[in-house]
Amino acid sequence: MKSFKTLLLAGLSLMAFTTVYAQEEEEVETDLTTLQFVDADGNVIADGATVNFAPTDPEETPVGFEIKPGIFVENLTDEPVYTAAQVNITAMSSGSLSCCFPMNCYNSYELEEFTTEPSEPIKAKAKHPLNTEWYAEEYGSCTASFQLKIYTFAPGQLKPTKVLRANGPKITVNFIYNDPASINGVSNDGAKAVAFYNANGQQINNLQKGLNFIKYSNGKTVKTVIK
Repeated sequence: MKSFKTLLLAGLSLMAFTTVYAQEEEEVETDLTTLQFVDADGNVIADGATVNFAPTDPEETPVGFEIKPGIFVENLTDEPVYTAAQVNITAMSSGSLSCCFPMNCYNSYELEEFTTEPSEPIKAKAKHPLNTEWYAEEYGSCTASFQLKIYTFAPGQLKPTKVLRANGPKITVNFIYNDPASINGVSNDGAKAVAFYNANGQQINNLQKGLNFIKYSNGKTVKTVIK
């Protein structure tokens, strides 16, 4: 049986290792000059921004209605960059969220956080699709944040390993599947939803069950009911 002194030393060693690991995680810098998020038209999506995506006619697939925002990751440098996405799903009324960035696919049916694999680099001065979709089974919404992770190579005995160098920009995406019949015939001419309010007029982050009001970029506000 191990002595109390041995167990105490082992415990202190574990605490020291945990502390060092935590410090290393905290010391990872933020780099907003290597990668950036852009939309399909090349417009920059700023670090910390929230993007609302509510297509009027989403494609129906065998696993649900595909809500796919046109978001890309742009490499601003003259060198290939290895990157991955840390995905945090904070709300999902139904279905599943898929993220295949940059290549390997991850599918989640619950609220969770995961990080994709930095398997392939983004080429110099190139744009790579975020490749993420919410497959909705019914009207509702899904909210998830995406933070880019930037990796560098470190020498190894057999082959180099990828080491986290910096945290890149982070955005939040609201995936929204609305009932077109509940908007009282108001046409929004392709405008994007910019804000959501509940029946009491309080601003909310994403659509909720019951009566909601949606404010669009063209200035119109319409109501929708989520069942």
